[in-house]
Amino acid sequence: MKNENNFNMNYEANSCTSRGVCSISPNIAALQELIIFFMKESAHYLLELHKLGASNNKINLNIINNIASLISVNEYSESQMYDMVMDDYFLLKNIKDTYYEMCKKNNIVPIELESDIYYNEQVTISKAISLGEKLFLTNYKRHSLILKNLIEILMIMIKTTGIHLAKLYEFGIFDDEKYNFILKCLDELNKKQPDESTIKSKINELAIINNKLQIQLCELIFDKFGTIAKVNISRSTERGKAILVSGDNFFDLKNILEKTIDKDIDIYTHSNLLIAHTLQEFRKYKHLKGHYGDTTQSCLLDFATFPGAILMTKTSKSITDYLYRGRLFSTDFTVPVGVVKIENNNFDEVIRASQEAKGFKKGKLKSEISAGYNEQEIEQKFEKISNALKSGKLSRLFIIGMDSYSETRKEYYRQIFSNMKKDEFAISFYYESQNKNVLTINLGNYQPFATNILFNYFAKYYPIDSENLTFFFTTCTITSLSDILIHKEFGAKNIYMENCPSSILNPTAFENFTKEYNIKLTSDAFTDLKNIRTKK
Repeated sequence: MKNENNFNMNYEANSCTSRGVCSISPNIAALQELIIFFMKESAHYLLELHKLGASNNKINLNIINNIASLISVNEYSESQMYDMVMDDYFLLKNIKDTYYEMCKKNNIVPIELESDIYYNEQVTISKAISLGEKLFLTNYKRHSLILKNLIEILMIMIKTTGIHLAKLYEFGIFDDEKYNFILKCLDELNKKQPDESTIKSKINELAIINNKLQIQLCELIFDKFGTIAKVNISRSTERGKAILVSGDNFFDLKNILEKTIDKDIDIYTHSNLLIAHTLQEFRKYKHLKGHYGDTTQSCLLDFATFPGAILMTKTSKSITDYLYRGRLFSTDFTVPVGVVKIENNNFDEVIRASQEAKGFKKGKLKSEISAGYNEQEIEQKFEKISNALKSGKLSRLFIIGMDSYSETRKEYYRQIFSNMKKDEFAISFYYESQNKNVLTINLGNYQPFATNILFNYFAKYYPIDSENLTFFFTTCTITSLSDILIHKEFGAKNIYMENCPSSILNPTAFENFTKEYNIKLTSDAFTDLKNIRTKK
C-alpha cells in the first residue's frame, strides 16, 4: 500500500529522482524489462490480429502512450512502475484473448509465442521485480554484447518514435503505417536470437521515420498555432497569483490559457515552451506574462522557487521531487509520485491550487530573451552562407545545439566561438555570441523546429554529407541520440556529442554507439577545433 505521509516518502520515491543524478535503479530497470516484455508480446499478437483484419484504436493508442511513458522511467516509483506492469499485462491478456477468439472463429491455428516467464494477476511487486531480473539475465546470457547494445539503441529509437506519434495524435492524426512499423520492431525482439543486420536496418528506418515525424509536427504546429516570429520574451515576474506551464505541449498551454482568461491568474512558461511565445496564437493572450527560470533545464530550482501551481504537460520529462506535493499537476498518461493527474482537461484543481498559493508578492525585473526567427531573413542568411561555402570564402560550418540547451557547456561553446577563424562560421540554436560569424536561432530547445530548419537548408542550399560541416550535439538524451542517428542516416560525416549518462544508455552500449556511427566525444574547445581542422 502506498505511503501517503508527506514526510516519509523515501520508500516510494525513485532515488534517481530525488538526487537528480544517477543511473536507473536496479528495481526500476527490472520492472521496465517486464513492461518491454509485455509490449513485445502485445506487438506480436496485434500484428497477427491485423492479418485477420482486426484492429482496436483504443488499444493502439494505449500502446503508443505506454511506449512514450518509458522515456521517463527515472521519474517513477516502484509502485507506479508496478502499476504500469499490471496495466500492460492486462492489455496483453486482452489482446491474446481476442486473438484466440478470432483464430477459433476462423478455424485457424494460433501462432503462439514461447514465453520465458509465467505471469498472472497475483504476482506481487517483489515477484515482478524478480521476474524482470530473470528476463534481463536470460537475454544477457542469450545475446552477444554487440546484439545487446544494438537492441538498447533500437529501444531508444522506438521510444522516440512513440513520443512523436503521441504528439501527432494531439492533432487528431494516428499514423497506422508508422505505428505498425514500431510493432514490427518490437516483434523482431521476440526472437531468441534477433538478427544484427535486421536490427541495424530497423534503427536506420526509424531514424528516417523520426525525421519525417518532426517535420510533419512543425507543419501542423504552424498550421494550428500560427506563424513563427522573432520576438523578445519577458523573464520578469509580476505581483499576483500564477501558474507555471512546463514541457513542450502547446495544446495543454492553450487549454490552461483559455481556462484562466478571466481568473486574474498569470501564466508563465518553462522549459521548451519558451518557443510558444514566438507563435502567433499565443501572442494574443495578455495574461501569458513570460518565461520563468534562468535556463530551460533547472526544473528542481525553478519548481522550488515558483510560488504557484505547476503544470507539467504531456510527454514532458522533468525532474520532480516530493517536496512539491500538492502543487504539481500533469496531463500525462502516467505521472510521477506526488504529481496530481489531470483528467479530461479539467484544470479546476490547478486553478484552485494557484489561487491558494501565495503567488508573487512583488514583481522582479529581469532582462528579456530573444527567440524565434524571421523566415525570410533566415532564408537570405542561409543562401549567403551556402554561397560562401561553395566559393571557398568559408572553409567550414559548425552547426551547434540541435538538441537541448546545456548551461554546463556554455563556457565550452563560448571558447569555440571566440577561437573560430575568419573563414569559419557557426549556426547556433541556443548559445549566443557577439562574433559576427555566428548566427543564433533560439528555438527554446524545441527540437522539431531545429530539424525542420536544418533539413530545409540541406535540401535547398548545401548537402548534409559535406566534409565542411561539423555538428555539435550539446547534451545526451534519448531524443538527441535519435537526432544523431537521423543525421548519420542522411550522410552527416562529422558529429561531436557529450558523454552519455548511464541513465540514458549504459556505458558499453554508448561506446558501441559512438564506434558504430563514428561519433566523436567533445573534450575541450581548443583540442576539438584542432582535430576538426586537421580532420582527425
